[in-house]
Amino acid sequence: MPLTEPKIDDRSFEQILSDLRLRIPGYTKEWTNFNDSDPGMTLLQLFAYLSELLQFRMNQVPRKNYIKFLKLLGEELDPPSPATAHLTFITKGDTKAEPVPERTAVSASLGDGGDPLSFETERGLDLISPPLDVVGLFNGSSFIDASAANQKPGQKFKPFGASPVAGNAIYLGFKPPDQPPNPPFPPFPESMTFRVFLPPEATAGKPQKCKGSTTPLAPPVTLVWEYRPADGEPWSRLNVFEDETAAFTREGYIRVAGPAEIAPSLEKRLNENPRYWIRVRLDSPRYPAGRAPEIDFLRPNTVDAVNLRTIRGEILGTSDGQPKEEFETQFKPVSALTLQVKPESGDEETWKKVDDFLASKPTDAHYRLNADSGVIQFGDGKNGRIPEAAATIIAVEYRYGGGKRGNNAGAGMINSPQGSLVGVDKVTNERPAAGGSDEQTLDDILVKGPSILRRRERAVTPEDFQTFAEEVGGVSHATAIPLFHPDHRGIEVPGALTVVVVPDNDDKPPRPSGDLISAICAKLDTVRLLTTEVFVKDPEYQQVRVEARVTANPYAAFAAVSRDVLKALDAALDPRTLKFGEALSPTSLFRTILDVKDVLSVVTLNVFVDGRRLTDLKPIAVPPDGLLFGADHIITVEAPK
Repeated sequence: MPLTEPKIDDRSFEQILSDLRLRIPGYTKEWTNFNDSDPGMTLLQLFAYLSELLQFRMNQVPRKNYIKFLKLLGEELDPPSPATAHLTFITKGDTKAEPVPERTAVSASLGDGGDPLSFETERGLDLISPPLDVVGLFNGSSFIDASAANQKPGQKFKPFGASPVAGNAIYLGFKPPDQPPNPPFPPFPESMTFRVFLPPEATAGKPQKCKGSTTPLAPPVTLVWEYRPADGEPWSRLNVFEDETAAFTREGYIRVAGPAEIAPSLEKRLNENPRYWIRVRLDSPRYPAGRAPEIDFLRPNTVDAVNLRTIRGEILGTSDGQPKEEFETQFKPVSALTLQVKPESGDEETWKKVDDFLASKPTDAHYRLNADSGVIQFGDGKNGRIPEAAATIIAVEYRYGGGKRGNNAGAGMINSPQGSLVGVDKVTNERPAAGGSDEQTLDDILVKGPSILRRRERAVTPEDFQTFAEEVGGVSHATAIPLFHPDHRGIEVPGALTVVVVPDNDDKPPRPSGDLISAICAKLDTVRLLTTEVFVKDPEYQQVRVEARVTANPYAAFAAVSRDVLKALDAALDPRTLKFGEALSPTSLFRTILDVKDVLSVVTLNVFVDGRRLTDLKPIAVPPDGLLFGADHIITVEAPK
């Protein structure tokens, strides 16, 4: 939304005078004449007038000037960021599944009394019509049925075995329809989409290198995608268009060419019924020792979706032909706006969005957009053309939405398509949505104003990277450590920088998910210097456990006192409020406990760090990328002797 100036006191002259008049009976009961002719009322009017002048000057405080300065630089409050989820379209198999168009909407009901959330696909998706129901693993000598492990999240498996060698493969069996249609439909599209999901513990907090869109990660091995054309025929190769997973070592999408002609065939070592068979075979060389990939599950027909809603064909109003006309969209904040102007006679014309009109000529069809408020402004005839009088202003298409609430869409909750999907049985999200954030607050932009002015739209210093990372939804706070490489601790690596992130969740300890780290990398890749090697990871946590015996007020409920002490310790050792690398003195925990209501004394206090009991009261050392967190405390409450 636009920056608005705060008012310390917004009362008018009449309101101040009314407040003074109402106070008369409380201070001078003998004063009963409230007419304007009364000399006392004249004095009250004078005081109200002077107060109004003073409050006007008070509203000109530096805070207001600060906001005016930010507005002068073109700064606005950051709009909400949409949460992102991965939607899987599960097909029926007995009919041809039609492609899913871009921006297909699927809603989620959170059960919190609010409106359903709408998620829209980010790209079109060609669907594989037969459902995947058999997953087999070949380890060089035998076949293993991994269908159940792949079907249920949490049952992780190694697709190429514990010690992958050339020839190991993962087999994917797609179930043909029980009654083949006549004429038959092609079971596979020209481009197939799969997504590899790694176990959450394998991605949560693990360092990721931000590579940018132009530098794909090189896979450590060569994988070959093949299909069985028919029974008894040799395997045929498929072209791989894109592999974000780097040979199943990372989460991401794999896009492969679909088989032109394929018929059901038998693989009796995996299934006794005919299936359409596709396999991924390890060709060469080996994975690094101890780095055999392990995945949670693999899903076909999966696509990214964001918590946004598309509006099409909204009439914003009719032009009066005046300079600097403004129109406002019905929904906001706005992104990806396509604007047309339709004169009374003539065809629609698409106008171009610009940041300002400084370089606009009188004939340029330009407009400005304030995305937060949804306000569209046209030129004045000198800088930017004025729409003709009576011309209709049309928002052909725009998107709006976002917010932290989108992160509440847990696994399986995004399941209600807002339209007909031919050949689709159901839609689901295997993992919770992540990355949504609310609109930036006024206090937040005032605090971050200096850093915003220093960095502008480019990250150079560690503070720049920190502030950019903290703008991503779901991040509590972060730090950036220059010359730090996660794989070479203690050694300064020129050009390297590591961003350490604490997510805003209640886990103990809170670790950023792989999706959140990817979202941060995507943000930093757009602002980092080409020569900067950026990594994103979680903190190096140390667990602090407290065992204490305390005395309490004999009339207090000891169970309640124990709970209050635990809450106080958790608050004092919450990594979302602690500073990176800040040492903790064990003696400070005495004060934390003694400040709890009804606690009289601390009889004994033992502190354990990562299971090791401290034998002295020296501060607990914390590395620059480290934080402490409290868990598993034991508190015993007793009456004083």
